[in-house]
Amino acid sequence: MRKLFVFLLACMVTNVAFVQETPDSTSSAQETDESLDFVITAGRTPEAANKVSGQVAVVTADDIAESGATTVVDVLQRVPGIRFSADQTGIGAISMRGISGNTGRGKVLVIVDGMRLNPIDTNGRVNWDMVNLSEIERIEILDGGASVQYGDNAQAGVINIITKKSGAAKTDITVSGGSFYQNEQRFSHHQPTNWGNFSVSGGHRGTQGYQKNTNNDTGNGELRGIFDINDTMSLQANVGFAFTNGLQATGLSKVEFDDDPTQSVGMPPNFSNSAIIAGMGYTWAINEIVSFDLPVSYNFTNYRYYATASSIVYDMTPQMLGVRPKITAELKPADMSLRFTGGVDTFFAFSEVKTSYDPVKESNPTVQTASEITLGPWALVNFEPLRFLSLNAGLRYETAFVNGHMDSWSGSVFGAPTSYTSEDVSTQWDAFVYEAGITVNPFDFLKVYAKYGTQFRYPYIDDIIVAPGVTGAGTIGLNTGLEPEKGWTVEGGIGLTIKNIARLDANFYYLRIDNEIFQLPVMPYVSQNMDPINRLGSSIGLKLTPVKYTSLDFDYGFVNAEFAEGTYEGKVVPLVAEHTFSASLMLHAPFGLSLGPNVLYKSEMYTGYDVANAQPLIESSLIWGLQARQVIDKFNGDLAVMLTVHNLADTKYTSMAYAIAGTTIYYVDNNMGRSVNLSVQYRF
Repeated sequence: MRKLFVFLLACMVTNVAFVQETPDSTSSAQETDESLDFVITAGRTPEAANKVSGQVAVVTADDIAESGATTVVDVLQRVPGIRFSADQTGIGAISMRGISGNTGRGKVLVIVDGMRLNPIDTNGRVNWDMVNLSEIERIEILDGGASVQYGDNAQAGVINIITKKSGAAKTDITVSGGSFYQNEQRFSHHQPTNWGNFSVSGGHRGTQGYQKNTNNDTGNGELRGIFDINDTMSLQANVGFAFTNGLQATGLSKVEFDDDPTQSVGMPPNFSNSAIIAGMGYTWAINEIVSFDLPVSYNFTNYRYYATASSIVYDMTPQMLGVRPKITAELKPADMSLRFTGGVDTFFAFSEVKTSYDPVKESNPTVQTASEITLGPWALVNFEPLRFLSLNAGLRYETAFVNGHMDSWSGSVFGAPTSYTSEDVSTQWDAFVYEAGITVNPFDFLKVYAKYGTQFRYPYIDDIIVAPGVTGAGTIGLNTGLEPEKGWTVEGGIGLTIKNIARLDANFYYLRIDNEIFQLPVMPYVSQNMDPINRLGSSIGLKLTPVKYTSLDFDYGFVNAEFAEGTYEGKVVPLVAEHTFSASLMLHAPFGLSLGPNVLYKSEMYTGYDVANAQPLIESSLIWGLQARQVIDKFNGDLAVMLTVHNLADTKYTSMAYAIAGTTIYYVDNNMGRSVNLSVQYRF
């Protein structure tokens, strides 16, 4: 243990996680010459990046354009500390700080201009296609828990997607195509006006898929605008939609996977996912000291799943309304800085699930509903007694009221007569969290921070409902033994900038989560709490520009995730790779040409649900790629042509496999095979 502590301490001091600090054009408070050094994610208000007690990475619109990425997932998986795992739909669960694909859903908060994209029920997934890449101004990624600032879902990190809201008129058109019949079209236009500004965007993406019978199509569109009432008040509104239709991949045995990972065994299920998201916001700079914000957001999702082989149709319609008033006061006592930020986050959520065993008529479905009301007052204090010293502290108390209902039902399930009695159930959850941090930056090129905080996450609203069995009579029931997840984190970090040559940052953390929730993989699919889990880790990154025409990006992640108590004490948590790294080298030639290789590595890990560590490991993977980009600054704009090659060696790999009843089922990553993609982007 002593050697492990020394090793981790060395990681904290010497290892790095790249942070690129760039302007944020989301508010007038940041449209200054100093905006390059401001971020908003850590404290829900603009603040200097070198004062934040945490690691915040920023990806700009230019970074996205230069990366050749076609989805938000493509962008994020190149950020230190973020990894994705595949699932049947190819979308994948996001992982930060060793949160595995089994239990990771819901522990990383994803927001777009303050509106949550996280689902409220267990069958939902973050709909990454709600945002058009061309419309993104920047993405801020907070590596670490932020339950005080954001409440539920922010245990491991926060991803804040900020769209374009100011600046000159600009139009962005992108088309691309490649292997497996991949094709994409994106469009966005931003237009300033005398009263404010507005923007419109839309896109479509389709693919036949690497694995047979995994073709899908996605599309999105959004309209947003800002109306300046006067110099101190403004209103903003947006409405958007997204849809996905396709076939869900089927799992393969190890023999089938090794023989031909492109094959599809059995009859693949159909799925569709459509969503509407809308929001309004009111901002008022009351005076030079006090400002007030009132964001209101609403999202509605319809997720439909048709299991062809079993003739089961699931139709889920979760929706959520959020109202989050916030007030900020900034004082300057005796040339010091003192900022108070606080508010009350209120969410109203409702979900209906219809299950039918008659796919032709979809008659006589079982109907389950669940609702949740949460109320969470919170407050943060930031104090700078000295120019190089920043202190912060905060707390939140949150309570949630949850209700579940099922109509009476009788019918046949898999040929067995079954009936249920109508019943209503309810429960209440509470959480109290707090945090404190210190940041020291004696020089402009150096930042050192330390932080302690507690976290929580509520179960999904349908976690409290015990799914009915498939034989005999029964009733819906309350999962009375289920408790919210709670935990705490202690972490430290360091950042160092060497002029324009290098940027180095590091963080080291210890994360403890009690009552982590996961769902049993077999009937009755009941969610339950696991034994406490400890995670020790460090995120490492490096950005180098040693000479004018060369740049190198490198990041490394280490996570040691083990059960701390109980039956499986000392066992490794499934689906957590202990070591991961990615790197890319770009050579910048004259005439706007850039090209170079990239690589992504993930070490071996235990299969999902294998808490006893008894099944064969998922093998490690090393994936090589190439990319080249040519920019032509003519035609009254910028024309960029990007060629990317993924998995150059055509390596077989998977990031998701489940051990169920002694059998291991492998799911093929949707972009596993070697692929070539050509993208053309015109910005004017």
